Amino acid sequence: MDMFQYFLSHQAENTSAFSDIFRTAKEFHQLLGRKSYLLDHYLSMFFRLIIQTDFCILEEKIYQAVSKLQKKILVDLENNPMFDCQEPFTQQELSWTALADTLLEQALTDFQNETVSNYQGTVDLVDLEQTEEKLVELLGKDVWEQFQQALIQCFLPCSLLQLFWQGFIIEITKRFLSRDLETDQEVFRLYLHRFFTEESS
Repeated sequence: MDMFQYFLSHQAENTSAFSDIFRTAKEFHQLLGRKSYLLDHYLSMFFRLIIQTDFCILEEKIYQAVSKLQKKILVDLENNPMFDCQEPFTQQELSWTALADTLLEQALTDFQNETVSNYQGTVDLVDLEQTEEKLVELLGKDVWEQFQQALIQCFLPCSLLQLFWQGFIIEITKRFLSRDLETDQEVFRLYLHRFFTEESS
């Protein structure tokens, strides 16, 4: 695999165009007749959810998650130092490295819970679900699911959780690359050579 090409590639397949969405919506309007307002209402709620994906706010959420976990690590290290090294900064970065899986899982769980709560303030999620159920009854499950798939491909090439995940991974990776002042080694090298075998055994 060409790793660099993978960084730049467009992963989604069978993407839908905006025009496809509106063409299908117009066809649904004709099928629904006087009940076409249900589709408009659904699309209005869907679009309002989409615009909640504000990258500046997302970056702030990542920063808050990192800060919260950093404070927890500092408290834990005061009570129970995990690594035998002189530099307090290196102790912190090694803790991030050793606990990366757990920290990522915690950050994702917290972010998901907070996002559901925030979205409920933007869109009535019960109303969204009930409107969807009515449209399924009127248009048929298969037809509706195809339209939903097209919406996802067009408007959500990657989910909000995936974007947060990637941002948080970048923050963790910065810790892997930070340097220990005593040895001038990158933390991930120090962890691999001095501590990882001890942790695994």
